[in-house]
Amino acid sequence: MINDEEIHTESRWRKERLARREEGVLGAAVNTISKKVDSINERIDQVMEDAPTKLKVTVNVSEADWQKMQELHNQWMEQEKQMLADQYKQQEESWQKHSQRLTDIVKNNEGVWISTKLFYVVGSLSLLSIITIVMEIAFYVYFHWIQ
Repeated sequence: MINDEEIHTESRWRKERLARREEGVLGAAVNTISKKVDSINERIDQVMEDAPTKLKVTVNVSEADWQKMQELHNQWMEQEKQMLADQYKQQEESWQKHSQRLTDIVKNNEGVWISTKLFYVVGSLSLLSIITIVMEIAFYVYFHWIQ
């Protein structure tokens, strides 16, 4: 005779087998859907790559609209030209103020002014000094710390 425990064990075994079979069916469905989604994504990527070369758009514009677009473009260009002219005028005024200020400083003997020859002599010596110091530090590091 079959007791309750054997019936319960057999029922549990059937449930587990049914659950495993359902998991397999569900897994297969998920794999199928995943493959289809991957295929769709690949097709979208291919279309996006081909779009610049294969996509052609034709537009019909009425003469009145075309004239309006040209008029707006011309207005925009005039505004840009005016803005550039204003900027040029502003920059020119700034240069003139700067030049006048330097002229006033030179007239009043203010500031430190050196000749071009002195500037090149002092600059060259300073540059050579800096290069010499850097070379000395490099040799010191190489011969005392590295070797």
